[in-house]
Amino acid sequence: MSDVTQGPGEARAGASSQSSSDEEPGSGPGFVPLARSRGFWTIIGYAVVIGLVLAFAALAFLGLLKGGTKLWFTLPKNPGWFSGHLWWVAVTAAAGVLVGVLRRVFRLPAKLAGTLKEIRDERVETSTVLKAVAVSLVSLVGGASLGPEDALGKMGGGFGTWVSARRNLDESTSATNSLSGMSAAFGGLLSSPILATALVVEVARPKLVRLGDTLVATLLSSTVAFAVYFPIAGGTFLGIYRLPPFKYEDWQLAAAVPLGLAAGALALITVAAIGLLAKLTAPLAKRTILRPALGGIAFGLVGVALPLTMFTGTDQLTIMIHDGAALGAGLIIAVLFAKILTFALCEATGFIGGPILVTLFIGGTAGIAAHLLIPGLPEGLTFATMFVAILAALVAAPVSLIVLAALTTQIGTLQLAPVAIAVLTAYLAVSGSGALMALVRKGRKPARPVSQAAGQSPGSAS
Repeated sequence: MSDVTQGPGEARAGASSQSSSDEEPGSGPGFVPLARSRGFWTIIGYAVVIGLVLAFAALAFLGLLKGGTKLWFTLPKNPGWFSGHLWWVAVTAAAGVLVGVLRRVFRLPAKLAGTLKEIRDERVETSTVLKAVAVSLVSLVGGASLGPEDALGKMGGGFGTWVSARRNLDESTSATNSLSGMSAAFGGLLSSPILATALVVEVARPKLVRLGDTLVATLLSSTVAFAVYFPIAGGTFLGIYRLPPFKYEDWQLAAAVPLGLAAGALALITVAAIGLLAKLTAPLAKRTILRPALGGIAFGLVGVALPLTMFTGTDQLTIMIHDGAALGAGLIIAVLFAKILTFALCEATGFIGGPILVTLFIGGTAGIAAHLLIPGLPEGLTFATMFVAILAALVAAPVSLIVLAALTTQIGTLQLAPVAIAVLTAYLAVSGSGALMALVRKGRKPARPVSQAAGQSPGSAS
């Protein structure tokens, strides 16, 4: 195809003339090298600034989250049945009340754009960022079964959008800056610039004309954020889940298919639970304080019964790996479905947080349960496959999820082949087949009036 004009950082296709012998290769008329294109260095400059700002913002947010949580909660050494403290319910209820008060004072909309939608939209509504971040911090410090990625994504994307608006930048540069901010925020959280960049770019899927600039900018911003964050915080997502090593065998490729299907089924159950609880709590929609207070009491009571259902699940999943055999398959399965319940409760009652880390906990827990139920399946295989396959059923980012499994478990290159099979199986079975969208549409469909359910036309009842 000819005469295709592409944006900054890309070559202009269809150049008709060749470079002369004294020109550098590829420097002829119509060719714009990436590093010399108009606007490229502007984007790079913004990426560096955004990375620096988001590194300190992530440090502040995650530091407050960690310190605030420690004020109220300490998991028992043996987190079995009913090993939580009853006074936790007072903390979660108080957190619910404060969430409701803040939402009312800040006039936050009942429904805010989620992490993944903001990445796909390549922008964040700046007017709600600080308000949503404050409510998210209270939610997470109060023990809600949600993750910090929503607040971090809003801070990063919001800062990129705000800077672009203040500088009156064009839409393309503004979108790139927003993605750079999100990548920088996740670079601090995940402590992996490559993973943060892959996740943001694969979910956003920027237009081809911007892909080169966006890749460089997001990788640079996340690397700068990591370079600042890691020496101070010292935490890392790399190798966080140490699994027993297992030898790759060909039969594991076939075993990955049912594991991927099981992960997809759990993803659908999670979406259905969120939709069901949203409908059940709909009558309390205008009770902006009562609804989160009741939600806090509910997930607090579940936490007393099963403490491993509290918080984001990242640290709790480590406990599950180390003590899974001692805890037993029954308890782990109970934690699995209780976590789905508490996640849905928090989503439905006004708490603010991200879904990614919680979903990974659900998948990893399911993998541990699968190993305990079928000991012939290596724990490393069942955990690594279901850990990311459940998210693959909901998010079309297979490459990022395979990278996530590789970096967090470090199971080996050959062992990643079953992970890839499970990821693709879960995606094709749920999102690819349309099952997920059908379930979402069904959940959004308003309930019929009683008169219609009884076969009467509206207004015909006496």
